[in-house]
Formats: sequence, structure tokens, C-alpha cells
Amino acid sequence: MSRVYGANAVGDLLAHAPNTVTTILVAKGSASSEDESLVAEAERLGIPVRSLPRDMLKQRAGGRGGVRIAAEIRLADPVALADLVPTESQGPLIVMLDSVTDPHNLGAIIRSAAAFSADAVIVGRDRSAPLNDAAVRASAGAVAHVPLVRVANLARALTDLKAQGIWVYAASASAKMQAWEADLVRPLCLLLGAEGKGIRPRLKSLADQEIAIGLSNAVASLNVSVSAGILLGEVRRQHALSSLPAGHTN
Repeated sequence: MSRVYGANAVGDLLAHAPNTVTTILVAKGSASSEDESLVAEAERLGIPVRSLPRDMLKQRAGGRGGVRIAAEIRLADPVALADLVPTESQGPLIVMLDSVTDPHNLGAIIRSAAAFSADAVIVGRDRSAPLNDAAVRASAGAVAHVPLVRVANLARALTDLKAQGIWVYAASASAKMQAWEADLVRPLCLLLGAEGKGIRPRLKSLADQEIAIGLSNAVASLNVSVSAGILLGEVRRQHALSSLPAGHTN
């Protein structure tokens, strides 16, 4: 279970991802007209509403005294690395993040992962953004659909995935192969690093192939969440093309 705090965040979820909200929490005796409107909308949607003492809600919000309303969010069912194995019909699509420490980037990547039907997002227990209310809000509720897997050692996790028959593509601006030139219709893990530092050498050495996103000379690099969205979209584009009847062109 995770939470988002504040009227704007709660309003966004009720408007765009109400199925991810399990409970609305509202401070006793201090609700504004905006909060009351959100409570009414939650009740209309059939979402339970609980009143809490303001001090208790403040404590849950990490001491932010202005918080009067919050939403509890359900998270996707947990998944183990051993469950991410290819099947006869399809292989898993996984995103692994190395040293992505911005919660907004983490949430945006989870949102893209949900949009393009990825099976999991894997991060390290260290050097990784927390799944806080900023990340949950940036995910637009996608945390309910794509599991976030935290592992003690990313290198060991990559080795285990490769042993399970999963191909690892590392995103690198210096790669000679462009993403659309690679065979992405296979069980795969997309490995991305933080903007600037990129993927650590040890992890990059474990990749089966490095791929790049072709950029104009006006831009040297993209935000990691943008890169993740582009690569996930390319994976799904290739899958769509591969399912067309023989001889069909598009």
C-alpha cells in the first residue's frame, strides 16, 4: 500500500485512475470545500472514506502540516525474478533502472511501463528513488498495474534473468546499433541508467547488446523517463509488425 497527499494529487487520481484508490483519508474538522468535493466524488465512485485526527494524518504525511486529505493506493501484486520467465507464447518485457534516484522519473517510467504492457520494473535497494507520493503521482496510478521489484544486487539480477532466457539491451548514447535496428521481439530486459552518469560499467558489461536512440545534433541526451518511453514504444511497434499477416506492409 502507498499513499499520495494533498488535494491536487488526490483529485488527479480520482479523475484519471480511480480504480487504483482503495481509501480516502481526510482530517477531521479541517476539510476545505475542495476536500469536501473530493470526498463527495470518492463516495460517488464507491471508494471508502475515513476520517482521521489531523495530527495522525500529519504524522503519516511525514510532518507536512498543511495536508488535509490523502488517498491510499493499491500496488501491483509482487513478483519474484524467478517468475519472469519466457512462455511458449511470449516472453516478459522488463525495465531495469540503474541509479535512477528522482521519484518523478521513477513514477513516469512505471507509467510508460504500464502503457506498453511491461511485466515489471526492477531497481536496486540502494541508489534508487523511493516509491513515495511524488513517484506514485507521477505514475498516474500505474503502480497498481506494474510491479516494482527491488533487488539487493542488480548485477546478480541481470545474470539470473539471462539464465532464464531473457536478452538484455542496455540503452547507451554511444551504441552503434539504433533501437529500431535491434530485434526487440524476444524476451527482453531494457537496462537504463540515470541521465549524465548512465549505466555503471559493470552492469553494462553484462548486457547482450547496447542500443541507442537516434538524436539530432541539437540534443545530446534525453531524460531517462523519456528514453524509457521511446524504447518501450519501439518494442511494442516491433511486436505489432511481427503479428501482421505475411506479405502485409505498413
